[in-house]
Amino acid sequence: MREDKEMKFSVVIPTYNEDDCLGTCLKAIKKGSEQPLEIIVADGYSTDRTVEVAKENGARVVMNRHRHAAGGRNAGIKAAKGDVIVFIDADCIPDRDWLKEIHKAFEEDGLDGLGTYIEPAKPRNIYEEFWGRLSLQIMMSYGSEPYYVTEKTLNTAFITASCAYRRKLLVKIKGFSNYFGNNAEDIDLCWRALEAGAKLKYVPTAKIIAHSPTDMKGIRQKSFRNGVSSSKLQKKYSNNFISIDKNLYKALVQNVIGCFRKDRFAPLFVTELCWHLLGKYYGSIKCRVINI
Repeated sequence: MREDKEMKFSVVIPTYNEDDCLGTCLKAIKKGSEQPLEIIVADGYSTDRTVEVAKENGARVVMNRHRHAAGGRNAGIKAAKGDVIVFIDADCIPDRDWLKEIHKAFEEDGLDGLGTYIEPAKPRNIYEEFWGRLSLQIMMSYGSEPYYVTEKTLNTAFITASCAYRRKLLVKIKGFSNYFGNNAEDIDLCWRALEAGAKLKYVPTAKIIAHSPTDMKGIRQKSFRNGVSSSKLQKKYSNNFISIDKNLYKALVQNVIGCFRKDRFAPLFVTELCWHLLGKYYGSIKCRVINI
């Protein structure tokens, strides 16, 4: 049965100093086969032209006083007028039918939330090629078949590079957690939605292309944040005070050996694993757990 024919969609994009990519994202949304009710850019007081680019491309700008991803998305939710809030990141490019397919899935399946297919962008260098494969093809699962999400697992949780939730659900579960900030705030939201009984589905017909870091600094930062995220998720969702991931250390040894063999990605894997572990150690101290 088709429902909610008059559903309205608000697109929310959190930003901080992203004038180099925001315009491309906004132009792609505006070229879409279906248009949202509004596009809201929640900016964390950028020092570049992000705000100007947003306004030039027809977006409404709200300020994110918390200056982290969770705070930005919450600011967008608060300002939004739509029945469904669609999240995308500034460095992502939606397919022409992205919003149309999202609308179709909500309308036909009575969903409370959904995640979409995310494809790595054509890599600009080896760093982006490495991270795109690691994060979007190894760590996460983006297959060609739809499925309902019913369990709290990492590789099926919706990430806010591209996902959507009914506004009433977001209000019910009080939006994104400032405790998580920039660390797994989207995974935490997805898991709390499940705890609230939400009907969630992965919809591969809605598609975006996502860019990845193009230098070693970006890989270090994202790897460190992922490690911190692991500790925060353990603190909130695990009954275990101690968590030891032996596979990370095995992978580190294998890739150190790979460096001597001159394996193409081995040095980047070593960097990623070391900074991920550093994030876990730091997160352990901050969260008062042992996550190593």
